[in-house]
Amino acid sequence: MTVIIDVLTAWLSVIFAVLLSIIYLLRIVNKGTRKNEVIAKINHNLRNSHKTMGIAFVITACIHGFFSSGEILSFNFGTLCMVMGVLLGLTYFLRKMLRGKCTWIKPHRWLTVVLIVFLGVHLWEVGGIMGPEVFFNRSLKEVEASVEKLYGTKTVSATAEADQGNSVTAENSSVSTAESTPATTVDASVTDTVMTKTNLFLGSVDLQDGTYTGVAEGYGPELTVSVTVADNVITAVSVISHNENNVKYYGKAIDAVPAAIIAAQTPVVDTISGATYTSTGIMRAVINALEPAVISGTLPSL
Repeated sequence: MTVIIDVLTAWLSVIFAVLLSIIYLLRIVNKGTRKNEVIAKINHNLRNSHKTMGIAFVITACIHGFFSSGEILSFNFGTLCMVMGVLLGLTYFLRKMLRGKCTWIKPHRWLTVVLIVFLGVHLWEVGGIMGPEVFFNRSLKEVEASVEKLYGTKTVSATAEADQGNSVTAENSSVSTAESTPATTVDASVTDTVMTKTNLFLGSVDLQDGTYTGVAEGYGPELTVSVTVADNVITAVSVISHNENNVKYYGKAIDAVPAAIIAAQTPVVDTISGATYTSTGIMRAVINALEPAVISGTLPSL
């Protein structure tokens, strides 16, 4: 339900912000001899529900911030939008304490302008509002993952099959990509420590040596990783291509999750706060990469 709540509240926040900000513009456009009764009626209804929509905007923005991949109280334009919403509410509710209409209405309008600017920048930094098709596919995958976790079964969608078909699993394979990140590797001391284990994943899985490629979905589609196995030890993990948005968020996961996988010698590790989707995508891509390498045993699942 995380993706569904995250995206729906994001859409609602944008809708409320637009409806709240166009009241003054509609009044400017629809005055004098150009006045239109339909526009006047719409503007009247918007003004009557202005306070309710303002409260709804702050609530949906907070819910979106909580379920998004970014930290709700971190310094980003999404958080600044919520702050602007709170300040707008304060200027409205404290209007009786501020003498004269102009005393409160002018900062109220200027804060609205700032809110719209911050909202536009926030949409740009996260890559825009998620479209219906992408939203449907991600929601479907989240439901499938929940069903598999609860009942131990997995429903296979066309999208999931397509993603799985994109996985390249050849030993010492090379992937051509315009954007790549250096592989995370372990030094000799760490490798020696890991080699003392009887088997990988607490003795439950045997893997064939080689370099494997896996694909999964993070915040964006087609997150691709390369995983190297030697003597039943994961020696290197790297993200070789992705479609994640905003390095401020995904960068932390790309740096930390591969290193954690190597250190723990398991593809399932803790997610990185503020980059949950990317963290999960990397882990799923690693599992996808290791599937053809399994000689015996069962890989862990998310």
